[in-house]
Parts: sequence; C-alpha cells; structure tokens
Amino acid sequence: MVRRAVRLIATLALSVIVVAVVLWGAMALWFDGPESRVLAGAMVGGFALVSILFVAVVQPFLRGLAVTLLPVAAVALWGASIPPSNSRDWAPDVARTARAIFEGSHVTIENVRNFKYRSESDYDQRWETRTYNLDGIRGVDLFLSVWGPTHIAHTIASWEFDDGQDLAISIETRKEKGESYSALRGFFHQYELYYVVADERDLIGLRTNYRGSRSIYTASAFQPRGRERF
Repeated sequence: MVRRAVRLIATLALSVIVVAVVLWGAMALWFDGPESRVLAGAMVGGFALVSILFVAVVQPFLRGLAVTLLPVAAVALWGASIPPSNSRDWAPDVARTARAIFEGSHVTIENVRNFKYRSESDYDQRWETRTYNLDGIRGVDLFLSVWGPTHIAHTIASWEFDDGQDLAISIETRKEKGESYSALRGFFHQYELYYVVADERDLIGLRTNYRGSRSIYTASAFQPRGRERF
C-alpha cells in the first residue's frame, strides 16, 4: 500500500515536471525559432506531437515520461548554442559599450553615459570619458529599483569618489531600436545583457523621474551621505 502511494506520488510529480519542461521547450521554439511564424508554429506542433507519442508509446508510463525529456534536452542544447551578438541596430541609450584602462590606482573609463533627459525617450546623448582615483572612494551605495510588485526589484551599485564624481553600474537587457522589454521573452534568448556604466544622476534619475520607478536607497558602505532627489 505504501509502495503504491509512493509510486503514485512519484508519477504525479514527474508528470508535472515533464509538462512544465515540455511547455518551456515549446515556448523556446516559438520565441527563439525561425522568424517565420508558420515555420515556428510547425516546429512547436511537431515538438508537442513527439512528446505525446513518447508518453503514449513507451511503456511503462514512468519510462515514457523520462524518455519525453530527451527532446526537451535537445531543445535546451540548441538554445544554449545560440550565440549573443555585439553588432545589432541598438537603441541609442545602449549603443556604446564602456571600456576601462587601468594605470595604478587610476582608471579611465570611456563611454560613461550621462544623458540629459526630458522624458524617457527624449534626451540629449552625452557619452563621456572619465578618470577615477580608486584610492579616493568615499562610499558604495546599493539601490533597489521597484517598478511593480515589491517582490521584484532591479539592483544598481554606485560608487562615490572624494572629488565629487560618482559611477553607477547596472546590468540590463540591451534592446534594439524599436524593441521593448518583455519579462516573458526575457526567459528566452531574446535579449543580450549590457553593462550600463553611467553617471548616477542618469541611471537613478531616469527611473525615479521618468520611468515611475520607486528607486530605494538601501545600503551604504564607508562614509554615509545624504541623498537628494535626482
């Protein structure tokens, strides 16, 4: 009796897992597959059909469920082989990548973003080359940018230097021109990652003043300092 109950629980648990990963595989083929929606839809249909046949044909049932994971593994390996690209028609605010040159305790960073915003999409582009003295770090701040449910937040780190400069860094999706962010598409290979290296007033102010985010100052190391609205 106990054995049967354990087997039933194991079957139900594996069934849930298989359904979840098959659904993931189908979505991966849809989002990451051919640009032709007809061809992508055909691949999704074929993938689903093969998965169902494995479960129906391979016996016993648990073995059929296990074998169904094989096409999912094939999709996962294919997805992992999709290479990122640094050469696309990028949106202007992520068009340039930062480059750092170290000389002793000094670092010179090219393409520090310091845009002047009038709205989220209307701004003057300013890419700057700045030199920072690493021995002159006064503080390190951590921001949590909350834009929806408070269980989800975006982290930004910012360093303050004794000459009055600051440097904020955020890891974000690198969008192409005309492309918008989708949390669902973000689970698949739809975006490259991008290090935004910027003036703090650019990176934090963009969120608090124009994106409607609640950027929360959460922690400070070294010397505490007051915060002004960006």
